[in-house]
Amino acid sequence: MKKEDFMKIMRSNAKQQLTDQEESYFGSIGQAIEDAFTADRIERNKKLDDVTNLLGTFDDGQNAASIIRTLAKKVDEVEAKMTRNLSDSDKGKIKRALESKKDEIIAIRDRKSSTPWQIEFNIKRAASAMMQTSTVVTGAVADNNPNQFEDVEIEVIRYPKDFIRDAISSRQVSKVPARWGWKEEITAGDGAIGAVNEGAAKTLVDFKFEWKYVNRKKYAGRIELTEEVEIDFDQLLLDIVDMFESKVLRAYNDGLLADIIAWAPAYAGTALDGTIKKPILMNVVTAGRLQLASAEYSPDVLILNPADYAGTQVMQNVNGDPIFIPDNVLFPGLRLFVTNKIAAGTALLGEGSLVKEQHSPFILRQGVYGNQFIENEKTIVGELFSCLKLPTESKKGWVKMNIAAVKQALTLNNA
Repeated sequence: MKKEDFMKIMRSNAKQQLTDQEESYFGSIGQAIEDAFTADRIERNKKLDDVTNLLGTFDDGQNAASIIRTLAKKVDEVEAKMTRNLSDSDKGKIKRALESKKDEIIAIRDRKSSTPWQIEFNIKRAASAMMQTSTVVTGAVADNNPNQFEDVEIEVIRYPKDFIRDAISSRQVSKVPARWGWKEEITAGDGAIGAVNEGAAKTLVDFKFEWKYVNRKKYAGRIELTEEVEIDFDQLLLDIVDMFESKVLRAYNDGLLADIIAWAPAYAGTALDGTIKKPILMNVVTAGRLQLASAEYSPDVLILNPADYAGTQVMQNVNGDPIFIPDNVLFPGLRLFVTNKIAAGTALLGEGSLVKEQHSPFILRQGVYGNQFIENEKTIVGELFSCLKLPTESKKGWVKMNIAAVKQALTLNNA
């Protein structure tokens, strides 16, 4: 309530014209009431209790305190019925709608008439064919059967678990840099350290480096829905947002793995080539470990497709009897990850700590764009920032193996 509105009420309920002293007195109270009505509900009611104790009674039996308390109650009821607060975007759209009526408002102001007036404008909130009540739940039919149990559990599409952040050196940071740079040694250095005779010159050793860079990536998506979905299916909406977050995280997880697969070099051959009569996957992995060990690296991560991993579970001897070899015997010292995100027939082996990554928390925002406000819609945006460091020199610590090709290379008398 504005101070001026309060003074109008006081003047209309007074039995005679207010004196200057009374105008000043009620004006001070009106200002206090205006301040109270701008506060939140609890603070407003506290301030109004203090003010109403200072007011008197009018001839008609109605006192000023009851008038103020009635107005406060109406404000409380309006606040209780509000389903949500207006966003800054909503307020901006309402402001523009009022500005379109600017000429009418000025004309009424200049007329200075005491006759009540009104200006009408519409902000239509109609649902469009986005994610709305008719499309979120499909296949619905009219059903008046009272003997029906509604299962609240949602059956969702199954996706592979996110794993790549457990396979590499990954950490969450509050702000992911736009660019990540590091110095990388490009040669072993000129000159060799060795024994030096008395009085002889020491060998000159020179190290060379160059800067390498990687740019930040953003994995993001959005969903759009109507306000009716939020009202009618509040729990379903929570599940949808949770599924949306998982989808963004999966895209981020898959993106990291795809980049690592593209970066890792192929199997180039080892001393095991041509030495094994009937190579199996275990021998392929052993050959990969040897290639990395030859470059002074120690692999601890193995990534396989489910089809290739299943082959290790159905081995048989010459008589057809099943042979079961535990994973820790087949792949000792390796953390095994099985996923469809690597192609069947390919195995990825490497030292996880060589690959470093920084990522942001999952960021969820909501707002409106275009005509969404007047169409009763809103957009939820989910995103995650990531910076993946893949040093050129560290390629020697990873190997990508075509399982069939490596088996052929390992086979005795292959030549």
